[in-house]
Amino acid sequence: MYLMEWMVVLDHKRYKPGSIWDEQQKKNADREKKHEKKLSAQGLGHLLTTKESDIRESRSEVVDDNCSIYRKTSTYLDVCTYNDDKRGLLTLLFSVICYGLYTCTYILGFLIFQLITGKDSFGFDFEPDLDFWIGFVGFAVITPVVWGCFFRYLLKAWRLEAFTKRRLVVRFNRVTRKVYLLRPSFLGGVKAYDWEEVDAILPKNMPNHEGIGGMLVLAVKTEENENPYRDFGVDGAFLGLPSRDYQHLLSFWEYIRRFMEDGADAVPAPKRLRSKWPNPLSSMWTVSRLSLPGGFDLGRSFLWLRLALTPVFVIWGLGHYASLLLSYEGRFPKAIRQASGESELRSWLELLAYNLLPLLYTAVGLWLYYAWRHGLDWRLPLSYLGL
Repeated sequence: MYLMEWMVVLDHKRYKPGSIWDEQQKKNADREKKHEKKLSAQGLGHLLTTKESDIRESRSEVVDDNCSIYRKTSTYLDVCTYNDDKRGLLTLLFSVICYGLYTCTYILGFLIFQLITGKDSFGFDFEPDLDFWIGFVGFAVITPVVWGCFFRYLLKAWRLEAFTKRRLVVRFNRVTRKVYLLRPSFLGGVKAYDWEEVDAILPKNMPNHEGIGGMLVLAVKTEENENPYRDFGVDGAFLGLPSRDYQHLLSFWEYIRRFMEDGADAVPAPKRLRSKWPNPLSSMWTVSRLSLPGGFDLGRSFLWLRLALTPVFVIWGLGHYASLLLSYEGRFPKAIRQASGESELRSWLELLAYNLLPLLYTAVGLWLYYAWRHGLDWRLPLSYLGL
């Protein structure tokens, strides 16, 4: 669920004066001004214009890919974002809502059918009474209102994990010295920034334990900004899986920094590339981590907790898998693909495979399960094809 990315976009917009969002922007601006005055009074005003991380400064002696790499070539590095795996709960919630909408629509349709035909569900003559008219008027009013609220408000929230790009990707291209952000339009769209403009938010005095479960935050100052209380905009990305501690986070940044500064051979190949194939089992495994760093490494007590919550993880995992199927695999625009040396043929084949094959093998799996449950011949669909 891309909630943090959405909040960043919302903070850049202009809202009606006096509205809740406008007041929140004003409070944030006042807080930033107080912080600036405090630093200036302490003689640290230069920190306001200084980046927290120098891309030429090594912050760690070791490097770690944090199991967050989709692809590594001699030219570019594709990295996942922090919220790629945080999904599924909204899809479960909205599945229940959709079932309620379907039920209301079905009942209203049945009432209309009775009214038109004058027959009940058993085929007998039907005469509307007071109870019928009360129910009919109620469903005739409630159903359109609920559908309207769903499409006007709720569907926008569902797009944070479904009906959008399946994942956000950040590409570091060491040849063009650019950082590319692959995002849907409502989260800022595709953007390209100079590597030298990027700032990694990594304070030098942070205790190691405060980095547990953290993410690598990249920020860039931009001119695109409609916020009336700020003179500039801020764009960026939240990278990587949850870190074990702050040193682990620094080693992840060092992996990216050395790739861009010293070359592809300066960092080892990723221990394991992240897969882009939706898989119900991997979805259940992903949600069972509870977005905590280390997974089973957190101890036996946590292992037993995960085993006890297995039914919850199965249901949540199915919601996670469904949200992936309800989304689509995106790709960078052609200009960025060419600058990265991508094969157009391979790009097209991957686009078709990642978007079509998951639907196909999911349909096959559901049919096999249905045939097994009802004692049907699993080869029945093949007979219709003459096979």
